[in-house]
Amino acid sequence: MKIRILIVIALSAVISNTRPAMAQNSQAKITLHLITDEGQILKKFPCGAGSWKTNLLNPNDNTASVDGITDENGNATFTLPCSFPEVTIGTKYNISGFYRNEQKYHFTNVVSGKLQPWNPTVDVVVKPILNPIAMYAKIVTEPKEFSNTLQETNTTIGFDLEAGDWVSPYGKGNVSDFIFTMKVKTPYSSMTQPYDAVWTLSFTNKGDGIQSLLVPKNVGSAMRLPRYAPEGGYQPTLVQEISYDGKQWTKGAVGENQNYFFRVRTVLDASGKVKSALYGKIDGPIECAQVFRLQFTYYLNPSPNDRNMEFDPKKNLFQNLTDDQQVKAP
Repeated sequence: MKIRILIVIALSAVISNTRPAMAQNSQAKITLHLITDEGQILKKFPCGAGSWKTNLLNPNDNTASVDGITDENGNATFTLPCSFPEVTIGTKYNISGFYRNEQKYHFTNVVSGKLQPWNPTVDVVVKPILNPIAMYAKIVTEPKEFSNTLQETNTTIGFDLEAGDWVSPYGKGNVSDFIFTMKVKTPYSSMTQPYDAVWTLSFTNKGDGIQSLLVPKNVGSAMRLPRYAPEGGYQPTLVQEISYDGKQWTKGAVGENQNYFFRVRTVLDASGKVKSALYGKIDGPIECAQVFRLQFTYYLNPSPNDRNMEFDPKKNLFQNLTDDQQVKAP
């Protein structure tokens, strides 16, 4: 099976006429160096490279892909036509015992039809599948009407991570693991008028908290975030301001690369050290804005003090989730 090529960005660039002319009808050469996240060299490992090319005689043949296998040093070299200065490189799909990894490499210029730098060596870190576990995992997406109600009333509302639902009176949850508070400074009236609000995520127990983690989205390992949640470093609140000047929305520094680890249901001993707690992660940002839905994707390890974040999608502790609530990534 050939490596799947990510061509969405290339296609959109062609459509918008932003593809750099320098790369048309060029060649790219690149060497992959495959290692595990613990630094072990991966020998004789299936891998590949893919690119976007221009074939005017056959518009249906505008992608190129090359398969390979690493040598004793964990290297594999690929040469392929390239009309966009970007190549997708990575491992094959469905390699037993490993998570797939694919990423993009961007070239800088072209000399005599060769993309530069010519034949760079790029490390591709492959994560072995070690200890995937059952977890509570869910995509929470609330209708705009629900989000609007919270903001219009400056409501504070709790979310129960084990129940996967809001606490009463908005749902069937019992424990406020997450507490969302919305403070509206300038109410939303129309798409031509200013709007300003601040939402805060807080927690019930001393020792609970959240911490930020920036990891690129849609590239790299299928298991994007680290295997283990940090032991410490959790902050008791997360504050995000949302504003609109009549033309453009601003949501602070939050972007698609934003992720989080969190700790809830914390019990401290007499000295203030963590005696018991549940750990989890949020894959992607927390979306919470007036004309957007309140949305976040979370994973919760049900075992106290276990910081393992390697989720087995076949062992979701939530049953009967709808398609748009299903979490498929580890």
